[in-house]
Amino acid sequence: MALAHWGGHPWLVLLCACAWGHPKSLDQREDVRNCSVSPPYLPVTAVNTTAQLTALRQQMYTQNLSAYIVPDTDAHMSEYIGEYDQRRAWITGFTGSAGVAVVTMGKASLWTDSRYWTQAERQMDCNWELHKEVGTTPVVTWLLTEIPVGARVGVDPFLFSISMFFPQFLCVSTPARETRPR
Repeated sequence: MALAHWGGHPWLVLLCACAWGHPKSLDQREDVRNCSVSPPYLPVTAVNTTAQLTALRQQMYTQNLSAYIVPDTDAHMSEYIGEYDQRRAWITGFTGSAGVAVVTMGKASLWTDSRYWTQAERQMDCNWELHKEVGTTPVVTWLLTEIPVGARVGVDPFLFSISMFFPQFLCVSTPARETRPR
């Protein structure tokens, strides 16, 4: 019956199937940010984090910190984090359940896994770089390239388990760099 409805216009079926079934590439999509154009394109779901980053960087400056790490945990290492404890969501705009944010005086970066890449691109503004790697090793490797010798990295010690970051902090906390609980 469907064939009779479209009748003698099989080209129309093919045209519609091609138009509707072919997804746009990431740089042509309107639901994710595009920071490579001028002015940058931000979807309506993106959160402006300029004020949050400015406030954090002012505190980092007063504490003489070169970087600050914001994890996706609370003080109880809960699976579900209460709204009050969603620090990473507040600073980045990204509300996914997995990810680590790192803010330096010049950059802001978020690491999350593939489940959340599109969500992060929809929610973060162009103040943030999205790193599509998981684990603590890429974060520490990035930090070692971004912070200068003699730099201090700030963390909230109540938000990290010893097994989560302690081995990596040993790499950052050398005589030339120091990790400080703040």
